[in-house]
Amino acid sequence: MADLLSADRDSWGQAINDAAKVLCDGWIAMRRHLHQHPELSGQEVLTTQFLKAELTKLDLPVRVAGQGRGLTADLVTDKSLADHPRIAIRGDIDALPIQDEKSVPYHSTVDGVMHACGHDVHATVIIAAMQLLSHLQRSGALPWPIAARAILQPAEETAEGALHMIHHHAVSNVGAILALHVDPTRQVGCIGLREHDLTAACDMLEVNFDGDGGHAARPHLTNDPIDACTRWVQSAYRRVHRAVNAHDIVVLSIGMIEAGHSPNVIPDHARIKGTLRSLGVQARRRTLEVLEDVGEATARETGCRVSLRLGSSAPGVMNDPALVRLLSDSAAQVLNPAAVDWIDQPSMGSEDFSFYLEHAPGAMFRLGVAGDQVGSAPLHTGNFDVDEHAIAHAAKLFAASIINYFDPDRS
Repeated sequence: MADLLSADRDSWGQAINDAAKVLCDGWIAMRRHLHQHPELSGQEVLTTQFLKAELTKLDLPVRVAGQGRGLTADLVTDKSLADHPRIAIRGDIDALPIQDEKSVPYHSTVDGVMHACGHDVHATVIIAAMQLLSHLQRSGALPWPIAARAILQPAEETAEGALHMIHHHAVSNVGAILALHVDPTRQVGCIGLREHDLTAACDMLEVNFDGDGGHAARPHLTNDPIDACTRWVQSAYRRVHRAVNAHDIVVLSIGMIEAGHSPNVIPDHARIKGTLRSLGVQARRRTLEVLEDVGEATARETGCRVSLRLGSSAPGVMNDPALVRLLSDSAAQVLNPAAVDWIDQPSMGSEDFSFYLEHAPGAMFRLGVAGDQVGSAPLHTGNFDVDEHAIAHAAKLFAASIINYFDPDRS
């Protein structure tokens, strides 16, 4: 009996690989269409319509979220699972305000906008995985019933899309959730996995400095907000790393300074924006206390009014160990036992996938996309590209993980 069960497992695993060979050209075409037609966070209406059409071809019930941005689709292969919690696979669909610098046929057609973070790949992989599962269902190759949900969300780059989808019931009746992120530091064929903390929490910061401007020749008659701004930045950079435990990881970075309009006028106002990334609740709390102290000290020293405001934020991604093992076992089955590369340290990047984890256990893996033909340009750059063989690797991994999740013998 054990040998028969083993043969059945080999059979459906091979069926996934065989189907991927047939479907992969369509996946590449889909990814290239998305790459050519990117939409910024908050504007993903046409992308949503395109992806809806692809899922509708599979005869799946598709639910478009509010404002026509983002969607979900369920695949339930037996009425016995009609009310059973789904396992969801999530992909994001928004692009970035970055100029595409690549010389390729699928170059972005939208000036100043491109998929520089691989969300075109993420979305394609989700569709591809659902295609694989539907193919196995139609061919009778599924070894047992499954209940899966595709979640395609907008606005990941602004950390708003996950909450948007959750508000529109994307995680209703979801018992577990999986996701991916492309990784140009890993070669195609490699899957990065890590249990527990995968990414940092991230807070968007804005600090406003209101002073009393005047003529540049008479600074003694002003309260200079540019002086206050530069003091705050230097003091914050210095104080944070002296006040926070050295074992706690915190990264404060200021990415924007805005002030003034003329070289001989001290302005009334200055503003900075940046990010605070942290691992651990206590480290975040202590850092915010320090930044408030820095603001009070800067106000006393300069006579300016200093106000710190937190913008959008996302908690850290905490991977569920059991689901990480599910991904690892599935990768060994349909990819290669050597495909898994265990990640030593969490990333200080952030992901709004973490919001889903407040509702169900989940896990995210890193998908290697570097290749000889496309190189390994970093994320969020105009030359970023992927080895498109990675699409099939991720789709097969998702499909196998969903099937294994419903294995009657799975503990």
